Amino acid sequence: MARRFDVDRAVAYAVAARGWQLLTGQVTALLIMFCLTKVEQGYYYAFVWLLGMQIFVELGLHVVIINVASHEWSELKSVDGEVEGSPRALSRLASLNRIAVRWYLFAAAIFVVAVSVAGVVYFSGTTGSAEFVTDAESSTVRWFSPWLVLVLLTGLQLGLLPMTSILEGCGQLATINQFRFWQGMAGSFVVWSLLFGGFGVWALCGSAAVRLIGESYLALGRYRKFFATLRDQPPTEVVDWKSEVVPLQWRIAVQGAFHWFATHLAGLVLFKEYGPAVAGQFGLMWTVLTAIQGAATSWIDTRRPVFGRLIAERNYSELDRRFFSLCRISIGLVLAGTLLFTVGVVVVNQFSNWFFDKIALKLPDVQTVLIYSLGFIAFQPAVCANIYVRAHKKDPFLLASIISNSAIAALTVSLGTIYGIVGSVSGYLIGVAGILTPLWVGIWWVTRQRWHAVDDNGSLTASASQEEGL
Repeated sequence: MARRFDVDRAVAYAVAARGWQLLTGQVTALLIMFCLTKVEQGYYYAFVWLLGMQIFVELGLHVVIINVASHEWSELKSVDGEVEGSPRALSRLASLNRIAVRWYLFAAAIFVVAVSVAGVVYFSGTTGSAEFVTDAESSTVRWFSPWLVLVLLTGLQLGLLPMTSILEGCGQLATINQFRFWQGMAGSFVVWSLLFGGFGVWALCGSAAVRLIGESYLALGRYRKFFATLRDQPPTEVVDWKSEVVPLQWRIAVQGAFHWFATHLAGLVLFKEYGPAVAGQFGLMWTVLTAIQGAATSWIDTRRPVFGRLIAERNYSELDRRFFSLCRISIGLVLAGTLLFTVGVVVVNQFSNWFFDKIALKLPDVQTVLIYSLGFIAFQPAVCANIYVRAHKKDPFLLASIISNSAIAALTVSLGTIYGIVGSVSGYLIGVAGILTPLWVGIWWVTRQRWHAVDDNGSLTASASQEEGL
């Protein structure tokens, strides 16, 4: 069964972690329904959307790190926890690690200050108070202290991201994903305990603390020898940051910023225009569908290092064989997951009892869920195409990403302001199916033909060679 679906240990644990999040997310959702008020639920998801602003300081560097490290790792290996192999590749990997760590320490500091202030301004403008807001059930939502603690914990975790990204690019995904699976289980139990204990939005801080402890253990504990090897390596050969990192990074950074507007802004606008309760309904639906897509994407996303190695070896036939197989599985999983979720919403709306009525009250109607699900299904081929192309250490998606994500943001915000949740999800479906996916898949098709073109002797054609040099 594992061979049929192209599953190795890295994929198995990644999918298990996503599957755990998907299954336990239902338990978390039930606890949110019964332990939080509708207004608290809105704040819970607004915290998550605002934390996504880290893209504005992190600038997508971790994706570049994974791709660059995977190319160097094709000439290296891990022996007793230390890195051995080509001296040139080892030196280049060490230089990548040094620069990335310095970058992320600076980015983490900026994140903590800027996002903390942004959140305080946003929530104060909504509630008119720096600490309390009273909801319709005459309870209080205390957001100020948990917000600051959550941003601090997330910022500390951001400082460790370059090291875990290096590990992912260096073929350590099986170990990392295994650890993150157990980490996800621990995080779920912490969140459940805090929700059940009446701590409200502090539950997000508990989850962030578990992630920080886990990332610290990986980077500073288990792989201590690995990074000691990189720190002790003299800089004889270095990664040319301007020519090898910046050209890809700034494109990913711009695209990431526009992607935030396309995926996170709608919920924040609903929070402002229709209140935290409506935003909470949207947030719960968004969380479930995002988890489904994340589980499906992990089937192919975990193969970035493998794709990078095959590209470095110019083994394009094996690259395509693996990609098409994984792509079919990934899209199929999104279809199955969204169908199951939509059917579940139909069931809770058809049968009336205190349990189902409570669930239905915290979710949008069936029509809204179906429209949003179709948007996620339409997006998955574009996700697969993006991973494939970026594995070449190139990114031709800049203009297409700006156009498509700007259109999605404009549609979700404008239609959401007028028609509420159903307007937001309709705008998302129109933007994804009509603009984003056709553009991204078209770019994948063109670049694949150009970059992998070969003549009768198996050599790259002149046009493909020129593309390789760009």
